[in-house]
Amino acid sequence: MSARHLDTGRGPVLVHLVEPGALRLTPAHERLATRFRVLVVEAAEPAALAQAIDHAGVEALSLLATGHASRPALALALQMRERVLALVLESPEAPGDDVPATPTLVLLGTRDDSGASAAGRACAQRIPGAHLVFVYDAGHAIGSERPDAFAEVVADFLERHDAFVISRATTVIHP
Repeated sequence: MSARHLDTGRGPVLVHLVEPGALRLTPAHERLATRFRVLVVEAAEPAALAQAIDHAGVEALSLLATGHASRPALALALQMRERVLALVLESPEAPGDDVPATPTLVLLGTRDDSGASAAGRACAQRIPGAHLVFVYDAGHAIGSERPDAFAEVVADFLERHDAFVISRATTVIHP
């Protein structure tokens, strides 16, 4: 059985794994869809996720995961390591034993009191070369609470990978 998904936009593919029951397009997706083909996919077993990605005709992709969907995303990045170009983890759970060596961005909100901060720091420490970014005035649901800031930092990272640098100047990420 293939995972349920929504598809919007054009350009390089960004697959966003969301928790079961959270399958919907958000304002952050609308902003990202101006630069990427965004596939929002309900988290499932890696085999079902890979099948949904294959069914959508995707060869190379960037992978974004929110909250509890971070563990399936890490597993999928390991399974499809030759096809996953970059990984973004929004308020992730702590990683398991195996982590991919994929360019990775870990996003945390400065107002997140869910415990994701410690888990996000663990992800950033365990994944080689991972970037850890705190989005000012956001809680656990960064993409919903600060869609402009979320889309800006995610798009910048996906387009520049290791050349990605956060400016200290006032931006939508840090007002």
